[in-house]
Amino acid sequence: MSSSVGISFPLIIKLPEAPSSTGTSSVFLPSQIKQKPREILISSSYPVTSLTELLRDSADKSCLQKTKLIHGIVTKSQFKSKSMTVLLNQMVIAYSKSSDFDSARQVFDEIPHKSVFSWTVLIVGATENGFHRDGFGYFAEMLCCDVSPDEYALSAAAQACTGVDDVNLCEIVHAQVLIRGFSSLAFVNTSLLSMYAKLGRIGDSCKVFSSMESRNEVSWNAMISGFGSNCFYSEAYVSFLRMLEEGIRPNVPCFISVSKAIGKLGDVEKGRYITRVALEMGLQSNIHVGTALIDMFAKCGCVAEARSVFESSFSGCGVNLPWNALLSGYTSSREGEEAMLLFLRMCQSDVKRDVYTYCSTLNSIADMRSLEYGKQVHGMIVKGGRETTGVSIFNGLMDAYAKCGELGAMRKLFATTREEANQISWTTLVTAYSQSSEWEEALSVFTQMREMGFQPNHITFSAVLASCASLSFLEYGQQVHSLTYKTGFATDKCVESVLIDMYAKCGSVRDAIKVFESSKDPDVVLWTAMISGYAQHGMAKDAVRLFRTMEQLIFPKPTSVTFLCLLFACSHGGLVDEGLRYFHLMEEKYGLVPEIEHYACVVDILARVGRLSEAWEFIMKMPIEPDGKVWSALLGACRVHGNIHLAEIAAQKVISYNPEDSAALVLLSNAHREAGNIEAELSVRNMMNSQAMRKEPGLSWITIGGQIHKFCSGDQHHPQKDEIYRTLHDLMEKVKSKKH
Repeated sequence: MSSSVGISFPLIIKLPEAPSSTGTSSVFLPSQIKQKPREILISSSYPVTSLTELLRDSADKSCLQKTKLIHGIVTKSQFKSKSMTVLLNQMVIAYSKSSDFDSARQVFDEIPHKSVFSWTVLIVGATENGFHRDGFGYFAEMLCCDVSPDEYALSAAAQACTGVDDVNLCEIVHAQVLIRGFSSLAFVNTSLLSMYAKLGRIGDSCKVFSSMESRNEVSWNAMISGFGSNCFYSEAYVSFLRMLEEGIRPNVPCFISVSKAIGKLGDVEKGRYITRVALEMGLQSNIHVGTALIDMFAKCGCVAEARSVFESSFSGCGVNLPWNALLSGYTSSREGEEAMLLFLRMCQSDVKRDVYTYCSTLNSIADMRSLEYGKQVHGMIVKGGRETTGVSIFNGLMDAYAKCGELGAMRKLFATTREEANQISWTTLVTAYSQSSEWEEALSVFTQMREMGFQPNHITFSAVLASCASLSFLEYGQQVHSLTYKTGFATDKCVESVLIDMYAKCGSVRDAIKVFESSKDPDVVLWTAMISGYAQHGMAKDAVRLFRTMEQLIFPKPTSVTFLCLLFACSHGGLVDEGLRYFHLMEEKYGLVPEIEHYACVVDILARVGRLSEAWEFIMKMPIEPDGKVWSALLGACRVHGNIHLAEIAAQKVISYNPEDSAALVLLSNAHREAGNIEAELSVRNMMNSQAMRKEPGLSWITIGGQIHKFCSGDQHHPQKDEIYRTLHDLMEKVKSKKH
């Protein structure tokens, strides 16, 4: 046993697989070792250089166990102060890379002579482990200890500032760069401009970039990436062009950054240009550049060109990055069948499917409402075992089953994976119930979600508030509104629009107005929601007034949905001339082509006020074929205004589109009865009976004490039915007595 090491047992450590830069291992092996290949025995004679190499290997592989073993040896050894400093510096790096920063900090405290390198690795370690403020604190502590920072320490400090969101700290680091005379170094300036860009100070980034005497591809990429991350996509593209003009050859990260910016712009011509540049430089076949180009074209809406890039360079690629990019493009473009064909090719080519592959595929299945595909992919996921399990994939499966109308399968899947469920899982469940008209269940699951300690997000709140709107559950909606304030989602645009809709549908238009007026820079969805709210309450003039206010703004511009709500308001408010004017305005001024719903509204506008012949002529001149909605609008008005001839034609048209639509025949039957034609009424009723058609019973509900009570005609299921019918009988008797 060596006295210098002080341990009585050998320590086995795996050698690094990769050779050193010289082509041979730089680890010195004791001559007495006779162990299995690639294993070594550490003894007291193990030199500092070998321990250093082993620590570097541990850091590269993030191997915490190996780092601790070497730490034990170093602690029990008697190295000179300089050697100990070198080893402990490397140990700080190894612990940091293994995500054990507490141990890294303790090792740092043991370093006998802390150099600027020692402080730098501590700052970097803190930042890489998410302790950005601590990282800057170590930089400040280093200055207090009179250790002069070098360019690497300053670069590390700049990186630490990016996670603190404090411009004052950024300016301190920048000042140190100027004071210490490092402002001429390209990589230090690159760190500074990246620091400013990540904190949203793109103007300061530009100043640093402009002051640089020399710029390399890394500096240019930092500037292009900075513009992109701050939504200055055109500036990112222009910077790329300037880079080419200055003769700087773009590297792979540059192409990735500018591709992302062009994808956000949706400018396919710019995309084609940089694709040519990549081709000229021989980088189009690079898997990372190619993947970025595929993603860019897909985001520009040119999936065909995305596929062209894929087929030209990556159709035989065994790496899944370009496959996933094209698959995601098909999904976002709602080309579900193409997505499934590509997924099948991946399987046939034995390309590894990961979480991104399955999530994109499941999104396409959900969009197509294809239960058959969903079951097949579910089977593949189950067979894939651990590699294809994960909460994101389960969430995608739940959403696919819900969109396919298989709520039972969704419930079963959630039950089996409940322990792994996260916020998105619960939100998927709440949203599925809300969109499937199971609103009470949506509220119940929302309650369970909160009881389990999961915080709702803006999507959760939107689904819950939509359920409250459908149930006219004002009391619960108000409670949820209060919760949005506590959780910070009250000013989210999506939540605000659903709040307006909820209050309007619950009869509280004043509260809807309050939400709208309190919104900062309302978008088109909020304007539309408020116009719709007015329309639902018959406040047609208020809806028109609000639309006119919107017209005076440069942004936002009304959409086809905005006009649909406006036409609905005009229809229910009897504003015929205004309605017709806005119908023509939507295409003449805003270039919005009317859809079938808009035509149905115009028919309703004319027919409601008795202008049935004009409504008929309007239908005959429609550039698209009228559907059941259009004829239903005419039928309803024919009954009110007693035009039996048109009512019969309209009813026949409605039935031709939907043979099971009993409502049309009920309207026709009522029209005959009100016209005194009992024979025709009975004929229609007999037709319904012969075809086993039944009128859907009306359903109403009321909320008392937080509980929803549902009622339908002839209901015998309510626990208080006897008391209800007794009260109803008493009321009817009182009505009769009043008549006499």
